[in-house]
This record gives sequence, structure tokens and C-alpha cells, in this order.
Amino acid sequence: MHDRTYVQADGRLAEHLCQVHLLDLTRERAWELLDLHREHRPDDCMVHLAVATLLFAEEDE
Repeated sequence: MHDRTYVQADGRLAEHLCQVHLLDLTRERAWELLDLHREHRPDDCMVHLAVATLLFAEEDE
């Protein structure tokens, strides 16, 4: 079983760590984190993947 680490999306850990789950992610913060993690592949960076999921989901609404 894998351990899961949760961090606040607006904190500095979300800016530096890739293998974390984000709490309270907003659209504005998603764009900031996308810029910070832009060089990372979504398959290797859970932050990048969470951001993309949020932004694409909001486009469908």
C-alpha cells in the first residue's frame, strides 16, 4: 500500500514537491502551480496532474 502525503495547495511545499496530493486547490493557484511545475511530466508529477485535472474539469462546466 502506498502512503499519501497531503499538502495545502497554497503552501510552499506544493511549489517544490511533486509526489503530493493538494488540498484546497483553487483555479488561480492551479495556474501558478502549473507554471512552477511546467517542466514536469504529468505521469511523474502528481501536482501537475492535479492542476491539469482541475483546469480541464472547469472547462467542461
